Amino acid sequence: MKLKLAFLSTMVVLAGCAGAYPERVVTKGPLICAANEVCPELAMRWNEEKRNGFRITTEINNAQQFDIKQFVFLVDGQPYTYSTIEPTKYTSLGTTKVSSNSINVPVSFLNSFRNAKTIDLKLVTDEGEINRPILTADGQKSSAYLTFLKGYTGDLTQ
Repeated sequence: MKLKLAFLSTMVVLAGCAGAYPERVVTKGPLICAANEVCPELAMRWNEEKRNGFRITTEINNAQQFDIKQFVFLVDGQPYTYSTIEPTKYTSLGTTKVSSNSINVPVSFLNSFRNAKTIDLKLVTDEGEINRPILTADGQKSSAYLTFLKGYTGDLTQ
């Protein structure tokens, strides 16, 4: 009987690990920007509420506030459009305003980052569009992209 109980316990533990995803891993980094450009940062977190994908949050640190309405990722020319899931949040740090908002994406979407040749992000705001590269065709990788690879795919060779 003890042997059966031990076997059953082992099987339950192994079955639980087979579908496990990271629970509280957070990665954050800026996009590729020139010195005089507004430079959003991206943070990615496993969606703990739904357990079916990731929550991507952008922050824009600037003297001006931005109402962020939509994220459009261009992965090798293929657009992936996501509307924000809540109103933009604003905080102040001295003269700098931090505008932040989030989207939810499925795991399959972020898996497409791994083999992509180019990735661009267009943020649609009340002040117009902010277009910045995440990964360029000549191999330039943003901190957001590198951090994502290290945090979610375990690829430390980038």
